[in-house]
Amino acid sequence: MFRIGDPSSRNLRERKLLRVLYVFTIALLGVLLLAAVRTFDKYSTANKRVRDSNAVLQEISSMISGLKDAQTGATGYILTHDTSFMTPFSLAQPAVERSIRRLDSLSRAGATTMDLHGIQGLSRQMLKQIQEQFLSERTSDLGLQDSERAQLEQSRDLMGRVRAEQVRLSRELERVRDAYLNEERSLKPDTPMMLLVYAVLAILATSLLFWRLFRALAKAERAEVEILRKVDELNKEVRTREFAERSLKRVLDISPNAIMAFRSIRDKLGRVTDFEWILANTESMHLYGHAGGSLIGKRLLDQLPWTRQNTWFDGFVEVVETGTPFEIDQQADRRPGTWNHVHAVRLLDGLVATVTDISETRRARELFAERDRLAITGGIARTIAHEVRNPLTNLHMALEQMLEELDPATRQDVSPFSEILKRNMQRISKLITDLLESSKARELDKRECSVRDLLDAAIASVHDRLELLHMKSSVEVGVGTASVAVDPEMIGVALTNLCINAIEAMEEGNGLLLLRADMDQDHVRIRITDNGKGIPEENIQRLFQAFYSGRSGGMGLGLTSARSILNGHGVHLDVASVVGVGTTFTLTFPD
Repeated sequence: MFRIGDPSSRNLRERKLLRVLYVFTIALLGVLLLAAVRTFDKYSTANKRVRDSNAVLQEISSMISGLKDAQTGATGYILTHDTSFMTPFSLAQPAVERSIRRLDSLSRAGATTMDLHGIQGLSRQMLKQIQEQFLSERTSDLGLQDSERAQLEQSRDLMGRVRAEQVRLSRELERVRDAYLNEERSLKPDTPMMLLVYAVLAILATSLLFWRLFRALAKAERAEVEILRKVDELNKEVRTREFAERSLKRVLDISPNAIMAFRSIRDKLGRVTDFEWILANTESMHLYGHAGGSLIGKRLLDQLPWTRQNTWFDGFVEVVETGTPFEIDQQADRRPGTWNHVHAVRLLDGLVATVTDISETRRARELFAERDRLAITGGIARTIAHEVRNPLTNLHMALEQMLEELDPATRQDVSPFSEILKRNMQRISKLITDLLESSKARELDKRECSVRDLLDAAIASVHDRLELLHMKSSVEVGVGTASVAVDPEMIGVALTNLCINAIEAMEEGNGLLLLRADMDQDHVRIRITDNGKGIPEENIQRLFQAFYSGRSGGMGLGLTSARSILNGHGVHLDVASVVGVGTTFTLTFPD
């Protein structure tokens, strides 16, 4: 609300008053203009009527004058028969006919409302009669004949009728002319006066308009100066904010984490139905953007529809609605083998989410845990080996001593039993040796090795098995796959054990072993895939435990040994399997 004395209130009243004045002035000028136009139109009409009446009177007078000249010439010719009297008729006849046509044109043009056909007809009749008088032949030279006297009498009577019609028309035309002349004289001073008043009011209105315009221009200039000052201040603030934003963007862009900000999209009932990106750093664009496109302004469910199924969307909604931070570790949907830590907090009616790649951290934790387990297993293995090998050695020595002391016949009888004892003692000895080997920390001789050479060597080591079981194999190495720093002999053992495990899982005559290498960002990744029977989910975690085997007769130390070698190289091993379809071992090498 405006207060009395408030400049805004005064300005509003002034604007209203000016609008009223302008409307009133324009209306008054319009009325005056209309009155002036109508007055001028009446004046012009009266003036035209006066001119038209004078023109008709003039033509009638001219026509009567010509008829008089023609009559005079005809009378002189009749009385004297002098042909010189034909000259006035010859001159008057075309003038009379021209006046008759002129009167006819003026009548059709509306110069007069009076009927001129009567005088025109009499004039034509008069001309015809005079012409006949000139054409008649004289029968006697002694005075006037009766026929000639009759012609003169008819000519005078006809001329009298013409003059009477002239007098009647002239009086009526003069009356009409005088009426219009009086109207013209009465309107003559009104039109200039109205135009003068109109001009004065127009000048006043224009002056007031220009006065207000100059005042407005002065205010506009002052406002422009003030605006320029404000703009300069805003420019400084904008530059400061742009510098801060650029600095913040540089900080965000060099972050290895994906940092994103969203605003909530709500329906008519106020429920969150989607989120819109308002900020995304370079890592976010790399992970979740399309080629050449920006995430800013796009919808979360349009760009990443899988977030509705992997708890992201529901977690984000809970952050916005309750303010409770959302935090979760989960495997990346678009990057197999990659684990992310997602953390989101509320920001106004939206949120800020940070996605951190924790794959290396998880791999390191798993490697350390595996090393701890192997260390424990190694200690147990060494203890068992020590406690078992001593009695086993005594048994072996006792058996040898007993066989030496027996006579040949008795030795032959107990030979089957002694062979059984020897085979089982050898088996126990080998089992202890394998157990020690699978848990023993090894010294590695690392050097740069070609990935293709490693895969070809692994296939070559199991070639005989593949041939024997009628199975196929394939090696694929992606373009640009880098070399790896490993101990080739030890990595060869690990790859061979994994290939043997894959071969043993496949059906004879229908097996396909696929070794494929490519780059996952900066890491070399090797996949060993078979089309075997697959591994149930509950057994995957037990694969690398010592003495666990999925086939009869297996000791379950091959994968344990392979895991120990891979852990020593810092290689992360993942297993994915579908029962009835096959299994894939994924080896991710460190940088």
